[in-house]
Amino acid sequence: MGHVDSDSSAAVRSSGMGDTLRVVCERDGHCQLRDGTEVCFRLIGPTDVPACSAMLSSCSPKSLYSRYERVVQEPASALASRLCCPNLEAELTVVAEAHVDGSSALLGVAQLLADPAHEAAEYAVLVADPWQSKGLGSAFTDCCLRLAHAWGVGRVVAEFQPGNMRIIRILEKRAFDFYRDMQDHVVSGQKRISSEDADRPLGAASAPGGPAP
Repeated sequence: MGHVDSDSSAAVRSSGMGDTLRVVCERDGHCQLRDGTEVCFRLIGPTDVPACSAMLSSCSPKSLYSRYERVVQEPASALASRLCCPNLEAELTVVAEAHVDGSSALLGVAQLLADPAHEAAEYAVLVADPWQSKGLGSAFTDCCLRLAHAWGVGRVVAEFQPGNMRIIRILEKRAFDFYRDMQDHVVSGQKRISSEDADRPLGAASAPGGPAP
């Protein structure tokens, strides 16, 4: 028998799982924002670099700092190049896509970054400034919880600044438990993934009597 090296085997596993996750992401992977915009969710790809760069360029320094917890100094094109070529063994990157002014555009990006055993994955989301407060963050979160279940992740964790009330409200409605680190001035949330997360409609957990964040 011919020898198959470990890198080749890992590539095959990643490709097979990638196909499965693409199906999970795109199955019922659409929603309507509060302004009526129809949005579709899918896994990011290498051809998304120009659109991703444009999306990042529309994000304010405050939004980028909230996502990366640092001042982002590298060009949008460099950051986009990294986002668009994730390692499917450890990273899932989802984009929200819509037709805007007659052409396709990316409205935001969300990621799950898993440990090698997939016991836990860190969740982070960035919504471009023009699309904030329209329900996109809620839909991104539901999509990523669905993907976490399909990916075999045991729990999803998120870390953010105490003043980020938008993400706090989103995660509260999805039964995350919160822990505040007074020394580091951060809040952490975590949620055990269960079968209930597998088929959650995107943006389903909207605020009572009002739209989702």
